[in-house]
Amino acid sequence: MKKILIISLCVFFPLLISCGGSGGDDGNNGGDGNGGGNPSGPVAPKPATLSKPANNSECLEVDAVKFEWNKSDDTTSYTIVVKNLLNQASISQTTTSTNVEITLTKGFPYSWYVISTNTGTATATSATWKFYLSGTPQKNHAPFPAEIIAPKPGETVNLGTVQLSWSFIDIDSGDSHTFDIYLDKKDASTVNVSNYTATKKTVSINDTGTYYWKVITKDNHGASSDSGVSTFVVIE
Repeated sequence: MKKILIISLCVFFPLLISCGGSGGDDGNNGGDGNGGGNPSGPVAPKPATLSKPANNSECLEVDAVKFEWNKSDDTTSYTIVVKNLLNQASISQTTTSTNVEITLTKGFPYSWYVISTNTGTATATSATWKFYLSGTPQKNHAPFPAEIIAPKPGETVNLGTVQLSWSFIDIDSGDSHTFDIYLDKKDASTVNVSNYTATKKTVSINDTGTYYWKVITKDNHGASSDSGVSTFVVIE
């Protein structure tokens, strides 16, 4: 099998570390899957612990990104899911190993997680980590797309005041940020507020129905990212 020579460097601002150096959890804890399963069947697998690339880091890769995680108990195979956070395109690959190399398009932020499986029906999902695949060193990086916290996608809320909230990460820790919030009943193309500085906003909803909203995160260098459209349903 032809080997791919990979030269990788991962920058975890402001320190330089090897691409795939261990990083902290982003607060998204791995799940236990579907429980213990049938008592007479296989024990449910445990979630894998991610290792490389580091969480919230910048990676410089020649050809492919090498993903690594620790072996999880009661697991016979792993499915890694990698998502481009700008165009939402996902790649998945199943392996019996605890590492895999995947070629990705440079210049995009990505997220990744691992699903542990065995011969039973239960699965377990690891935490989700993020990294930025630059290709070449950059002085500034666009913030990672904001993650919608509330209302949760598809959640039903009561008519009246609704609190919108979200979170975001930027590997350039010294940057300042503002947010443009889009909200309407069609396609989230209507600006509700621009250059907002908090990550929570209370809005007044006077009509029932399905609402579409998104958050554009902007840094002080002119770079921006789009959370993607989320929805919630308002009832009386």
